[in-house]
Amino acid sequence: MNTTAIKEISFEELLLTREDVIPLLGGESEYAFLMHEYLDTLFEQGKQIFQIMGGYLVFDKLTFNPEIREIVIGDVNFDVKKIVFNMLKRSSKIAVFVCTAGDKIHELSRQYMAEGDMLKGYVYDLFGSLVVESAMDLVQQSLRLEMEGEGYKLTNRYSPGYCGWTVDHQKKLFSLLNQNFSFVTLSDSCLMQPIKSVSGIIGIGHDVKHNDYTCHICDSTNCLYKNLKKHG
Repeated sequence: MNTTAIKEISFEELLLTREDVIPLLGGESEYAFLMHEYLDTLFEQGKQIFQIMGGYLVFDKLTFNPEIREIVIGDVNFDVKKIVFNMLKRSSKIAVFVCTAGDKIHELSRQYMAEGDMLKGYVYDLFGSLVVESAMDLVQQSLRLEMEGEGYKLTNRYSPGYCGWTVDHQKKLFSLLNQNFSFVTLSDSCLMQPIKSVSGIIGIGHDVKHNDYTCHICDSTNCLYKNLKKHG
């Protein structure tokens, strides 16, 4: 039987600080005073701006085909490529996850850019990305605590579009989700709505491994944390 968990997350639960954000913006710069002003507004109004939801659905019906690096979850096959397959191949279960920061942060970012305030739009856009990833950290922690009770460990989380895994597999991923996950939808072009959303899979097993730092195996060019490590 598949296990489902849906969680509404308050902005305060994220425990974000200005120190979490400034390095992602490139550190202190000539525009630092403006960025600090924008961040102060975001922290003050975060409760009104963000509508954070996240959850996962755990599957235990899995098939691994090493010859073609394919994982079958339920009855849906995924050609996840070499890196993701090797990280997940020892899993006994797989959690399919979705998390969103809501619509408003993207709308505000787009509005400020349309008005010509590119810096403010950029700060809001990046902050939205940080919020949804931080929220997903909490969702993953909930999953970890649940699975630890059964003696399981977790892998890192992996999403279509990374490590060679084609982004159009988002459609297959979303086909596994039920109506409880309607807080995020998928367009025909595989764009999630709200924009500030993440989805993917997490391996669960007795003999799987979580790596604190995996940027060296990932080919993403727009990841917050990879760019921070590269310039740190």
